[in-house]
Amino acid sequence: MNTLRVATFLAIKSMTRGNTRVQLLTIAMLILVYLNLVFTPAILAGAVETINDKTINTMTGDIIVQAVGEYPFIGNVTSLISKIETVEGVTAACARNNLAADLQYARERANSVFYAIDPDQDKKVFQLSKYIVEGSYLHSEDTDQILMGIQIAGSGREKLELYSSSLKSVHAGDRVAVRYVNGVDRQYTVKGIFYTELSQGDIRTYITKKEFESISPLAQDKAASIHVKTEKGVALKSIIDAIIPSSIEQVQDARTGLRFQTWEMAGGLLRSWTDSFNTIISIIRVAAFVVAAITIFIITYVDLAHKRRQIGIQRAIGITGASIVLSYILRAIVYAIVGILAAALIFKYIIIPVEAKFPFHFPFGDVFLPLNFWSLVSSALTLYGVAAISAFIPTWQTMKTKIIDAIWSS
Repeated sequence: MNTLRVATFLAIKSMTRGNTRVQLLTIAMLILVYLNLVFTPAILAGAVETINDKTINTMTGDIIVQAVGEYPFIGNVTSLISKIETVEGVTAACARNNLAADLQYARERANSVFYAIDPDQDKKVFQLSKYIVEGSYLHSEDTDQILMGIQIAGSGREKLELYSSSLKSVHAGDRVAVRYVNGVDRQYTVKGIFYTELSQGDIRTYITKKEFESISPLAQDKAASIHVKTEKGVALKSIIDAIIPSSIEQVQDARTGLRFQTWEMAGGLLRSWTDSFNTIISIIRVAAFVVAAITIFIITYVDLAHKRRQIGIQRAIGITGASIVLSYILRAIVYAIVGILAAALIFKYIIIPVEAKFPFHFPFGDVFLPLNFWSLVSSALTLYGVAAISAFIPTWQTMKTKIIDAIWSS
């Protein structure tokens, strides 16, 4: 206890009588370090959040039930969807079929997968209608109209990632020729064009369930996949476990099996993107901690070099080395506390509101900075630890110097 009191006294005296400019510079450095520690990872975390949100709301839903095996269709879909929607935690479910096709417009050709949907039911699970940039969304009775992703349509936007392999100049209202892989030919009017900014989703084309059944009559009340939307925060594994019994009852053909996937499992390339971002976040955090450690180490080392004789005298009059070491640790922690609190306030009340008004725009959409309380706290606690260790090492090394050598050092 006496060691702590002496250390506290020495730390207070050191800070009150120390060079104000050096102290302000130290705090400013720690503010920058902490902002770097939370800002850049927050941008990447926001990017991951944007990708995940768009993946769920435009492509996969929270849970995907797929038909696998020799007969790739789920039977009695209408009844199965009704049962799934009674599961606690499920908000809606919809069925989709798909069929590959070649498209032609003027002299341009392109390939796309056509997804058959019930527009009204699909809208309960997906938010595709929010991303219409030309025309309008499909109606359940539409049979000669399609909803086309902009990466297939082109729409004259030469800066699109896949423009070179698109139809180049298709707009809402244009007529395109389609040949499905089953040999059926159709002419469609483009009712709408959507742009989610996820290229994997924007290469899709949508038709109504009614139109699909005219192309493939055997697909009536069958689906290649069912997509489930759940309430926020629910455990997807528990929802899947609740869905499985009623789903198995619907499988009437022994050649058919069902596969249950969460949106993360079905993410594919998008999941590799988010994994890469998470790796970058970890690297940036480590780099920021290293910068903080070096900053505090250098400042402490320089201060010790200037006060070597003073420290020698303090030890000669009976102040223990432990008290001196602890005083420098306490001082470093105080600097860290002031710097972190200032940085946290700047981040919450200045940076986040400004970025919300002028968001960063990535190739897959606007990215907003999330305010993750636990991330801020964990970063702060880690930085306190880094500050303490960085102050301890040079001070402990200085305490190894003999008292007489310290007093007579120049």
